[in-house]
Amino acid sequence: MPALRAPIEGECLVPKTNVTPLPCPRTPAQTLGNIHPGLRHLSRANGVNYYTIMDFRYLISQLPKFMDALELTLGIGFIGMILAVLWGLILVGPRMSSNFWIRSPIVAYIELVRNTPLLLQVYVFYFALPLFGILISGFMCGVIGLASQHGAFLAEIYRGGIKSISKHQREAAKSLGMTQITAMRYVILPQALLKIAPSVSGQLILLLKDTAVVSAIGVMELTLAAKVTIERSAASMEVFVLIAILYLILTSSLGMGFRVLETRHRKRISR
Repeated sequence: MPALRAPIEGECLVPKTNVTPLPCPRTPAQTLGNIHPGLRHLSRANGVNYYTIMDFRYLISQLPKFMDALELTLGIGFIGMILAVLWGLILVGPRMSSNFWIRSPIVAYIELVRNTPLLLQVYVFYFALPLFGILISGFMCGVIGLASQHGAFLAEIYRGGIKSISKHQREAAKSLGMTQITAMRYVILPQALLKIAPSVSGQLILLLKDTAVVSAIGVMELTLAAKVTIERSAASMEVFVLIAILYLILTSSLGMGFRVLETRHRKRISR
């Protein structure tokens, strides 16, 4: 029996047959580089090959592929924000009603929506509504799910802001001959808006980030587009960094816009 020896780099030790053996890759990167462009570049430290973690050229080349997904994310987010703000305003009135039969169903709805996962609610809209003959797109299911849950949170924020205004403000407005609606419009709400502005802006930023949930029902927004790209290229690090940067730009811009609006409103009130 011939003595065994260690294989030379690049050599495959196979039994001698009539079949010509295939050459072995010299490094793992030669194999992975054909699949993942981000692994084609190697660096050497202390005589050991390491894979390059980031390939910024590949990152930049993938940017145009996410523009359609970004537009869809913005569409879902901003339509959801508008509906959530309006839905919260609709809910806060009956939520603050002194009538038990008006207030109780709203309280039950708010507690149910706030204490169940958003993903579950989106699934209910997407899979349950067709059972009753109501067919809507995945886009609209995502929008309705986001507006439903975040509208409930906003209703509680509105209620807290209104309740935080001293009752003496209402009494003073009443003594000036203002009706309840007039006092709410010119006295209570301007002060309440200043108090709830940070909470409302934070809730709407959360809504924008929650658009990633609609990827679970096949809507090709940023998160699902990233998942598809990763499955095709194995460039997980590059894609995840790109998506994180895009979300950071969106949320930072939104937060900055809310701060500008809050500052302008505060100056107008202080005049």
